[in-house]
Amino acid sequence: VVVDCPSKGIKQTFPCNNWLADDEGDRRIERRLKEDLSLRKTRRSTVPWYIWVYTSDKKGAGTHAQVILVLYGYDGKSKNIKLERNPNSLKQGQCNQYKVDINDVGIPFKLRVSLNDNNLSHSWHLDRIEMQNLKTNEQYTFHCGRWLSKTEDDKQIIRELPATGPLISSPLPVVKYIVDVYTGNKPNASTDANVFINIYGECGDTGVRPLEYSLRNKRKFQRNEIDTFIIEAVLLKQIRKIRIGHDGTGAGSGWFLNRVEIRPEHQPYGPVTFVCDRWLAIDEDDRQIVRELIPTQDSHNTIYRVKIKIDDVFQAMTDADEHLQIFGEKADTDKIHLTTFNNPIDTFESGRTDSSTFQYHDLGKIGHNGKGSTPEWFLDSIEIYVPTH
Repeated sequence: VVVDCPSKGIKQTFPCNNWLADDEGDRRIERRLKEDLSLRKTRRSTVPWYIWVYTSDKKGAGTHAQVILVLYGYDGKSKNIKLERNPNSLKQGQCNQYKVDINDVGIPFKLRVSLNDNNLSHSWHLDRIEMQNLKTNEQYTFHCGRWLSKTEDDKQIIRELPATGPLISSPLPVVKYIVDVYTGNKPNASTDANVFINIYGECGDTGVRPLEYSLRNKRKFQRNEIDTFIIEAVLLKQIRKIRIGHDGTGAGSGWFLNRVEIRPEHQPYGPVTFVCDRWLAIDEDDRQIVRELIPTQDSHNTIYRVKIKIDDVFQAMTDADEHLQIFGEKADTDKIHLTTFNNPIDTFESGRTDSSTFQYHDLGKIGHNGKGSTPEWFLDSIEIYVPTH
């Protein structure tokens, strides 16, 4: 018997391995089970929320597409919240109610809404979303009033909505970030693969955004060219790093990225610059197609090569949102999400070693923070190699 209590973040297992039958074994039909503490699993506790989704009363406003929410608060962010789909949901002029359990994010400051569907026929005009924390009874409203559509408005199917409510005196503004992507001047530097970016800041991140519509060129990411994109998001404040890569599709998908520059629209000062000067290719350099970059002016970057081995035992693998954080004498890294490693499927599989290369400040001598690790992931070893040291 497995008892899962999301609000407490505990999953308990009570083994039996016996009959409950009057004609089998010892013929008992009632047993008292004791918990096997070695099998207890813990995770962050969750909070129940009501969500009310208001579809606008515009012609064609409804949708049958899968809607995904991500809630950001001052204590963290939720995992993807997939709203239940049924034939009567998200119709024009309709309000739909959902009840979901979300990990505790504290007081929210934004909600990201997206359609998990690139079908051009799927468009949705969202009026607003209201949420109530059933633990505290606090209510928040996230106003939208725009299309999520590949054919309407700015052709985006991702929107970020600032939180408003009694506990929020000054909602964060929605900002247009100008993203200039410089493809390098090397033979075969161009790519036709699908490129994406995630911008991380003091107030969360933008989530993975496809770089689809260049303001400069019809054909994107060509040798020695600059492509400009607009990413609309709730204010990130100080930009700390980016994660940029592509899906490796198409012949000759390898891409030589020179640098990326990001600035908020109408900003009077210069952009934040992320120098790469490396290949994102499965047959060049270190064969990575995703890279995490920090602002160039912060410091001279140091290259870190990481190998992670998962032991070859039953249920050693995990599908959780795992991350790595490295602690050094001079500084610590931010959380490096292990999904950024160059392995698109089953990143952490029993008995296999996965590797990645990333750049960060010089951390000095590497140690640890003294805290224990989760028992839900049977980790064999981690190797960190610093070529410059």
